[in-house]
Amino acid sequence: MKKMLLILFYVCIGYLILIISLFIFQRSFLYFPDKEKVDSVYFLNTGLEEISLKTKDGLVLKSWIKKPTSQDEHTILIFHGNGGHVGHRVNKFKPFIDAGYGLFFLEYRGYADNPGKPSEKGLLYDALAAIEFLSKNKIKSEKIILYGESLGCGIAVKLSSEAEFAATVLEAPYTSIADVAQKHYWYLPAKWLIFDQYNIIDIINKIRSPLLILHGEKDNVIDISFGKKVFAAAKEPKKSLFIPNANHNNLFEFDVVKKILDFLEKKKIY
Repeated sequence: MKKMLLILFYVCIGYLILIISLFIFQRSFLYFPDKEKVDSVYFLNTGLEEISLKTKDGLVLKSWIKKPTSQDEHTILIFHGNGGHVGHRVNKFKPFIDAGYGLFFLEYRGYADNPGKPSEKGLLYDALAAIEFLSKNKIKSEKIILYGESLGCGIAVKLSSEAEFAATVLEAPYTSIADVAQKHYWYLPAKWLIFDQYNIIDIINKIRSPLLILHGEKDNVIDISFGKKVFAAAKEPKKSLFIPNANHNNLFEFDVVKKILDFLEKKKIY
């Protein structure tokens, strides 16, 4: 009996240590920045130019923009996912430049060689700095398309729920980061430990602009069920593209660019 109690005691201690470790180091599990300087080779033949943004809390961040060819064109503001840096996504989004759109690659604090550490509050400050930059360059919200990729969906939805933009596109969205964490760490009270919630489900119904949701049905990072819940909670006008054989990282291998462009044109955002 004593041996069983002793084993139970050590199991409980181990479980407690696991919970404490997850709580303390949680941002290391959420953000995976590549801290290398973004080489200019990534932007060859794209027209993207490096700019500097100053955030509300005083950081100066490098980002990249290709301005639209005319004032009638729209600019797509990209909020990328939690890994790598913007350079890794240039080829993915270059077709939008080729289609005539302006493109703004916001690079977050703590990513590439930008100063600071990522957090939900910090990334929102970064996003607001990007909006301010566009406004100062006479690109108003009605000419801005917000594009959230994975983690970036939370930022896109937050902005779009508070102001009206031309359109919002969400790639692999989630109800909240807490919900995703709970699904992955089902054996821990993960949902109750998360600092950076990025709670989409509670505010998605406040979006007034046309909404497109893309999600791979074989996504093993952010389960398709989360994307479907977000879509169900959103108001019209909205459209979903749930791709049967796509996973978290290969959606653009399924002719998605054409479908996004078709959506933007059919919604007559112009």
